[in-house]
Amino acid sequence: MNTKEKIFDVSLDLFSKKGYDSVSLNEIAERVGIKKSSIYSHYSSKEAILMDIFDHLTNLFEYDELLNSKELLLREDNEILIENPELFYHMGSEAIKTMFSQERNLKIWKLIFIQMHYNEKIRLFFQDEILVKPLIFWKGFFTILKDKGIIKKDYNPELLAKEYYSFPIYLLLEITAKYDDIPESCLEDFFSQAEEHAKFLLDSVKVKE
Repeated sequence: MNTKEKIFDVSLDLFSKKGYDSVSLNEIAERVGIKKSSIYSHYSSKEAILMDIFDHLTNLFEYDELLNSKELLLREDNEILIENPELFYHMGSEAIKTMFSQERNLKIWKLIFIQMHYNEKIRLFFQDEILVKPLIFWKGFFTILKDKGIIKKDYNPELLAKEYYSFPIYLLLEITAKYDDIPESCLEDFFSQAEEHAKFLLDSVKVKE
């Protein structure tokens, strides 16, 4: 790990535990084992470190191969989606789980929950990528299932999307509020509960054969 990567990881650890405003460049430098002036060889300011951390996550959303695989495309001719919507959800869940399995990414998620109230760019990212786009996706998911006669016609896809998605968000808020360093066992439980909830909801609205 080079010096810039050490600055990145130390800053992320401190920001996610203490909050961005409570951490100084002196504290970061001390933890890294360098002089404060050495930070400026890699970052122009403390905010530049924060934005680099934030950009790391945005790049994951944009370029992650699992999240952007053809099997997870929301299309009426996606056989996995139509024939086994539970498997479609599971595959998406596994893609997110792979992303979350990296401790660095979990800390970034926690930092976003904290910092979105103080940084406009992060607030807009949270609003768009964490709230709006997933709800549009899951509304489309339930709309396709409704059009194909897989779920009952009298259910509102938008309300189902909110119900479907709100529980994992609650779980994520719960564990990030509870732990500084999220244990792997807790992460396993998170995905187990989220998938159990997804299967329960789908079973509740499916047309019974």
